[in-house]
Amino acid sequence: MARLIFAVLTLAAVALIQPRSGQAAPYWPWCSQYDSNGAAHACAFSSWEQCMDTVRGIGGYCYGNPYGPPPAPERTSRYSDCSRRKNARGFAWKMLDE
Repeated sequence: MARLIFAVLTLAAVALIQPRSGQAAPYWPWCSQYDSNGAAHACAFSSWEQCMDTVRGIGGYCYGNPYGPPPAPERTSRYSDCSRRKNARGFAWKMLDE
């Protein structure tokens, strides 16, 4: 009986967990190169020291990420396409296209 209750609660928890909206992967400013032909590389280091600690002993070198950070998302107002018009009761929103 306890297994059944546990199974039902687990299933309910899984069903209630909402997926999070997509998030961009973090930007890592340092990359490492492990072999001379360029096949083994990784851009997953937050500092030069972290990169060097990883490649030290196995050979390789570190370099700055050639792909630069992603652009910052544009911050737009919720009402960027509306204009405010006062009326007798206060504020009313009117679309600019109207």
